[in-house]
Amino acid sequence: MKFWIGFFTCLITLSLVWIQGVTTQLGTPTPSSRWVFDAYQLKLKAAEQITGPKVLVVAGSNAMFGIDSKQLSEYWQRPTINVAVNAGLGLDYILAQAQKVARRGDILVLPLEYALYLDNGEANSQIIDYVIGRDSVYWKTLTYGQRTQYIVGMAPERWIQGLRKPADSPVTSGTYGAHHLNAVGDQTFSGREHQQEHDRAAIAVAASPKKAWNYGERALQEKGAWERLRQFAEWSRENQICLIAVPTALLFQESYRSSSIEQHFYESLPDRVRQLGISYVGQPYDFMYPANHFFDTDHHLLDWARTIHTRKLIALLEASPMCWSK
Repeated sequence: MKFWIGFFTCLITLSLVWIQGVTTQLGTPTPSSRWVFDAYQLKLKAAEQITGPKVLVVAGSNAMFGIDSKQLSEYWQRPTINVAVNAGLGLDYILAQAQKVARRGDILVLPLEYALYLDNGEANSQIIDYVIGRDSVYWKTLTYGQRTQYIVGMAPERWIQGLRKPADSPVTSGTYGAHHLNAVGDQTFSGREHQQEHDRAAIAVAASPKKAWNYGERALQEKGAWERLRQFAEWSRENQICLIAVPTALLFQESYRSSSIEQHFYESLPDRVRQLGISYVGQPYDFMYPANHFFDTDHHLLDWARTIHTRKLIALLEASPMCWSK
């Protein structure tokens, strides 16, 4: 009997300690998530201040670096805000942020990273860190099962950081953060003159054939985000919001064409997205570029390449007008 009393006492004590630890983590931000927070604060505030119809660019950081919002504003003759931040947060969170500020009559341009189409919704370290520390509103929308997944998925380092309650100072240095965004959310300081040696080294590594993505192979094995994208398209129709998917910027690898599986993925993607109820303009291969177009990853274009990339997208939009065009 004494054994069982001791066992259950120990179990209850550990459970209470664990619960207290979780409670301490919620709302305790970490330095690693600050740049994303700063970026979203700037972008969402800019979008909320627009009272009339607008254009929102919705994706991960490929669009933060790769879309020139001024060009889109000139084409559609309406304000454009680039709310793209980080694909590592996952499709669900990225779409949820867009839903916060999208209004009837808006146009949402979706240059989604190919990985987001294959996102199965499982929480990774980036979204766990961010939501637990900085987004209590989103946390409350999660099911109990999802919350459990977040808590169990917290890395030991994240637990330690949360318990230490580090200082939460704005990011003022480095490539990423609001300090290098313009007023409409586009990345600045992404010219050739801003590249450092480690940026050039990262591009050299990304250009290696060994670093090619296998999205086609994954698409055959993984459930992906197709159903959640269909639901998002349904929500957009109900709210009279126009969605236009376009290819993401990506460093070209020979295997994307030489592999029949990879080739099928890229060639079939536009039709597959259209079947979800989302307009798709362009072909993925036309927006794959050589290594000298990129800043520090195989998705982040240099500023001059961003200009060309956006012009190409607008040319396609002009050839196939949709939504409310201009």
